[in-house]
Amino acid sequence: MIAELGLWFVRSPEPIVAPVGDDVVFECSLNVPAESVRWRHNGVYLPHDHPPPPRPTSTSRYVVKFNDEKQEGDYQCVAWFGASALASTPARLTLAKLQPFQYEPNRHYVVTGGNNVVINCPPPISKPPAIIQYLHNKNIMSESTTILPTTGSLLLSNVSQRDSGIYTCSATNYITGQIIDSPLKVTLTVEPPGEPASPRFLYTPQAKYIVQTGQNVSVECSGVGTPPPNVTWRRLNGALPKERADLTVGALRLTDIKPSDQGQYVCELSNGVPPMVAHLVTIEVQVGPAVNKGPSDAVVEENNDTELNCEASGAPTPNITWLLNGESVDNDSHISPQGGKLLIKKIQKRHAGIYQCFATNAVGTTYGSGMIQVSPIQVTAQAGIDYPPETDDPESIEGPIDSAPNRNHKKDHTRKAKGRRKDKKHKVMVPPTRPNVTRLSDKSVMVRWSVPPNSGLPIQFFKVQYQDLDATDKTSDWMTSNEDIQPHIRSYEVDDLTTDHHYRFRIAAVYSNNDNKLGRTSPKFHLQRGSPSNKNPLYPPALTHTEAVAPTAIRIHWEYLNSVLVPVDGFYVYYRATTSAGDYIKATVEGQNARTYVITHLQPDTAYDIKVQSFTVGAASEFSAVVIQKTHREPNATSAPIPEVIGVSNLGTTDKSSHGQLYLVLVAVITGLTLLLTLAGAICICYRRSMAHGDHDSNESCDKSGCGVEPGLTIQQLEPVTMNGFTHNGKVNGRLSNGYLPRPMNITNNPLADSEQEKNVMELTYMTSQNNNCSSEGRSDMDDELDIEHSKRRNSWRTARMPRTGENYV
Repeated sequence: MIAELGLWFVRSPEPIVAPVGDDVVFECSLNVPAESVRWRHNGVYLPHDHPPPPRPTSTSRYVVKFNDEKQEGDYQCVAWFGASALASTPARLTLAKLQPFQYEPNRHYVVTGGNNVVINCPPPISKPPAIIQYLHNKNIMSESTTILPTTGSLLLSNVSQRDSGIYTCSATNYITGQIIDSPLKVTLTVEPPGEPASPRFLYTPQAKYIVQTGQNVSVECSGVGTPPPNVTWRRLNGALPKERADLTVGALRLTDIKPSDQGQYVCELSNGVPPMVAHLVTIEVQVGPAVNKGPSDAVVEENNDTELNCEASGAPTPNITWLLNGESVDNDSHISPQGGKLLIKKIQKRHAGIYQCFATNAVGTTYGSGMIQVSPIQVTAQAGIDYPPETDDPESIEGPIDSAPNRNHKKDHTRKAKGRRKDKKHKVMVPPTRPNVTRLSDKSVMVRWSVPPNSGLPIQFFKVQYQDLDATDKTSDWMTSNEDIQPHIRSYEVDDLTTDHHYRFRIAAVYSNNDNKLGRTSPKFHLQRGSPSNKNPLYPPALTHTEAVAPTAIRIHWEYLNSVLVPVDGFYVYYRATTSAGDYIKATVEGQNARTYVITHLQPDTAYDIKVQSFTVGAASEFSAVVIQKTHREPNATSAPIPEVIGVSNLGTTDKSSHGQLYLVLVAVITGLTLLLTLAGAICICYRRSMAHGDHDSNESCDKSGCGVEPGLTIQQLEPVTMNGFTHNGKVNGRLSNGYLPRPMNITNNPLADSEQEKNVMELTYMTSQNNNCSSEGRSDMDDELDIEHSKRRNSWRTARMPRTGENYV
């Protein structure tokens, strides 16, 4: 019924008629286990009669101790999947009861022998319908007596004088056991045949029958006359149903009623004595409701308008109502239900979830459903103003307070930073979206995000930050990943986490002006211990084909059988150079129907290991088999590639002229060092020659100063340093870094001299002009003292404890 959503009720609660004092059991079952199932009565949630199961369950039972008429009404189960919920069709609990017969005047029929006589006893109101029993002269009639099934009337065929007498009836409610007698008395007198008489009805037969499709109906029509009349049936504007219409004594029987059987039928009585008589009967066929087209799944931008549609059929025409996550939408000012249409004005995050349209008529209730996801709006910085990350809780705001739009804030226009321009239209920094988190193991998760299409500043790289909400230190700081994530990557694996702790994640983007901006914080994520339930496990995709499509790109293809039991959210693609033993680079392919992906930003003429896994919100599958594919060679490659020069930091400019300038600077520095080396060697040689005739003490002195050995040049190794609170373009603790900043370089004639000695030392420091929201780590005390005058104009990367309440949006 709702295979698109992948969730449905295998069994819904059934309507029950029960007496007071009974224990009534309602049950519902889903195709997949739910995190929890709640029951409600007439729209109000009921308290748990027992603790909820510790694990997801697909079946739920609710027992009603039926002690009061107030417990009558609709019972419904609601299954929860995170913040979304699916409601079953309601089942009505009805009190079994039997009311007295309504008053009917006594009747007296006089007929001639040989006629067929129908005696009707109108049944009383009863739940369930009462069973009618007839008595002849106060004696219960035998079981062989014919009772017309639809009307419950008594049929006496070919009557004779022995059928004369008084007929009465009683009604029995088989659930309550109640039996009541009708005050109606029908006196039948059977006389010998006499003068011919035209046909006539002893009483007016029932004129309308309401029947549901698939049922049988016996349409009563019987009269008397002298001689007994013949009965014929015909249908107005049509023919009687073939092979499903049987003319029985006193009635027309139609089996397996279909909607096409609805219409008017005519019963005619004739015996050769005019006038003949006729009776018009209307048959109304009821068809249960069906949702032909339910609301479609969609992703809607926050604050946009949207419309959901529901097409239903049935007879009578079904009434359509709407639920969002199991709750009525009638009290939401943003939502306007209009029958089969549901209009949502300026959709909010709370409007995300499962929408159900319930179609109800006299036969029953059914529903259609769809999932609506709300994409949060992205808040971008206005001209010259940096905003803290968008959040639902003011306590979660990170970053310097004075960078927020404050009326008393005085903007410092003297700040200068590389890449900044006065044209305010070029200063927009579009932040990443709120990240989604998938559990990979007891100690690792996959974090994925996106960046809305924009014309703002380009992003140099991303950083993933996470906060342990269960840390013993109540003011746990945000921790930042060491790696710089390339701008085309949208996923990252965070490991070395603590099992059974709660975490929050966020993504920071560093832009071409070396400034940065935080995305929104993820909902609170619980890293559960142990593997997820394997009742419906995730299966890995099968890599079927890979092909190099360019020197820097490989296209991969895989097969995966979608499952309604465990619908996946997408696939993770892992790849790394075959000759490398480092970590895999990760890419995310959203959507369960994706079957191909192009891996870009690869090295030419290089073999890569590639593997894929499927994932849901709660878990990821095992990996596929690893496939190796090599990229194309550069079309004009005729010689060995020039080794990449490591050690010069790219400070934000990515154009070719900037790279050229960096190479020129590097060549100039190397040339200068060579000249200094040569000059130092010459000075040392001259000095040794001048001291060749000196005494032994002088020689010792020269030896101590380094003159007695080969002249040396000690250049301290370039070490990675942190920039703006991030490791900029480099590798820290064995991970690739995007670049390095030179440490002090010592030029001395003693290769063993301490690099921190002040004599015979030249320092070469490459200073950068920064304008960002991050404090630099690893700086010396002297650097801090030099920058103290500008501390008010520099933003620091501040940390504060995030709130521990989470939202869960779909």
